[in-house]
Formats: sequence, C-alpha cells, structure tokens
Amino acid sequence: MNVFQHLDELKDSDGVGNDAIGLSEIFISLGYKSHFITRLERKGKPLQSEFHLVNSFQYPTSQEDIHILHYGGAGYPYQLFQNLPGRKILRFHNITPASFYRDTTTPDIFSAMEKFESLSYLEIASLSIICDSIWCDSEFNFQTISGYQFKNPYVIPICKSYDLKHETEWKSRNHSLVFVGRYSPQKKWEDLIELFSYWIEEFPNANCLCVGSVIGAFDGYFDKLTETVRKFELEGKVKFLTGKTDSEVISILRESGAFVSMSEHEGFCLPILEAFGSGIPVFAFAKGAIPGTMKGAGTLFDVKNFPKIVKQMKENLFDREKRTSLISHQYEVLETYNQFPFREVITEILNTGIQ
Repeated sequence: MNVFQHLDELKDSDGVGNDAIGLSEIFISLGYKSHFITRLERKGKPLQSEFHLVNSFQYPTSQEDIHILHYGGAGYPYQLFQNLPGRKILRFHNITPASFYRDTTTPDIFSAMEKFESLSYLEIASLSIICDSIWCDSEFNFQTISGYQFKNPYVIPICKSYDLKHETEWKSRNHSLVFVGRYSPQKKWEDLIELFSYWIEEFPNANCLCVGSVIGAFDGYFDKLTETVRKFELEGKVKFLTGKTDSEVISILRESGAFVSMSEHEGFCLPILEAFGSGIPVFAFAKGAIPGTMKGAGTLFDVKNFPKIVKQMKENLFDREKRTSLISHQYEVLETYNQFPFREVITEILNTGIQ
C-alpha cells in the first residue's frame, strides 16, 4: 500500500514540512510505502520516502492508496490529486486573509492576494466534494472550513515530536526578546518592534531577535520593518536573522529571555511549542489558533497596550515563583503534544472513519 502526500515543496523548517515528514513516519510504521509528490524538487535531508514531481508523475497507483493534500491556499496543481485512484484526505493548514496586505504592501500585491484568497476558497469548495476526509491541524482551522460540507472531519495537531530542555531556571542577565516566523504582514512584526522600543527603555542591553525568512513578493513589507527600526532608533538592537536551520533556531530560542508573538493570524504556530520546549516564557497576542495551541500555558494578552504588556512580562519574568510555574506549565502542555497517539488515531480513522 502507498501513501502519497501532495504539497508544493517539502521543507524541513516550516510547520507543513514538519507535519508531512511526521505523517510519513507514522504511515511507514503502519506498513505503507511513503511518497511525496511536489511541484518543486526536494532540497532537504534524506528521508525514507520516494519523491516525485507533479508534472512528471508516472508511479503505478491503485484504489488501495491514500492521497493527502497539504493545503494552505491556492497554487498547487491539485488535478493529479483529484484524478488518481485511492482515498483522498485534505490536510488543512489555513488561508491567510488578504486584508493583512491592504496597507502593508503595494496595491498590486494586495489585489493579487485578494484574488488568491477568493480562488483558495473556491478550491476548498471543490475539494469538499472530492475528499473523503479533512484533517485540520487546529480547532481554529476547523472553524475556518466549518461552512463547507466536508465528510469525516478531524482535528489532528501538527505531527511532530518536540525536544524539552527540562530547565525552569531563567538566565536573568538575558533580556532579549525573540519571535520566529516568515516576514509577512499577518505576523505583525512591526508591533513586536514597537513593543521592544518600550522594553529597551528598561533593559538597554536587550536585543530583539527576529528569526525568519524574506518572501520575494513581500519585499515591500520587509522594507517597512526596516523603516520601523529606524523610526524607533533601534538600529543594531533589532536583528533580522535569516536562513537559520531548525537546530540554529532552537539554539537562539534557548539563549533568549522570552518569546513574544504579536501575530494576528496563525493556523497553528509551531514556533510557540518549540519555545515551550526551549524553556523560555512565552507571551502572545490571543488571536487565530494561538490560544488553542498554547492550551492555557504561557501568557496571553487581548489588547496591544505596550506599556501594560511590558509590565505583565516583568511581573512574570522577574518573580522567580511565577516564572518557574509558567515554564513548568509550558513543559506540561508540550508533553501532551508529545504523547498524542498519532498512530492509534490515524489507524482508527482509516479503519472506521474513511470508507
């Protein structure tokens, strides 16, 4: 039996890539042969899977096969996924609303993103007809597609095992703030930079570590971020760190004082859980999937009142009892993710939930 995962590109460093690789390992353990069908060639570490390009796919398939389409918006030519024999599963990761691009990029890019969003939901409507099941990676994403008539819907978190540092002591000398994600408008990096302008008034030795990747189409947004840095006179203190491997990101997290998310749209937010495992306190704006992903751990805020957030952070970071409790709770939540029975859940779904 074969399981084919369809996606634009298999990367090691993003949530979709981590999920696809994790699922491949689960299916291999269940006796399936793992395949990836991608539009772009694989450039990562070797895996126990076969790789195929969508435009030259010729591997023999049958009704016994399983096809999983990882979906985060229009772009992947899913006609092959639609036409191949076998059971069809949509793995839904989210669609970013175009509204985030209105005043952060050029009018042309905003117009293109509006069309992208509309096309994505048209594709979702079509996929709801042809798919035998949909697996959402968060309750937030499940609610996003709840108006479509998908058969056999499930919420299954990103399929990944997380490393835990297992330390509750915090390096009080380190006041640096960190966030990890693409440099795209919904992440609200500009709000993190503005918060940091308040933070550095009290902790002049602190840095703001912005770990991410620049997307060519959104160069205008990245330019706005560099302008924001100049506006608050934070040159040399706000550091844009690009091209980091997974292990390098973890090292940065472990050496930072706190993880701070100002993002207003996340389908899951894998870096928050990596921060949990790194043993640093997490503070996040309560939007999108973030409250569901954090499961009561870390610290959420509902309003971007920067002086109030700084006060809240200080109260949690510099009170030893509060800090230890916060980090311990983050570890406990991360353990629940590591104990999620992916193999048993997927087996049950395949045996009873997709016929």
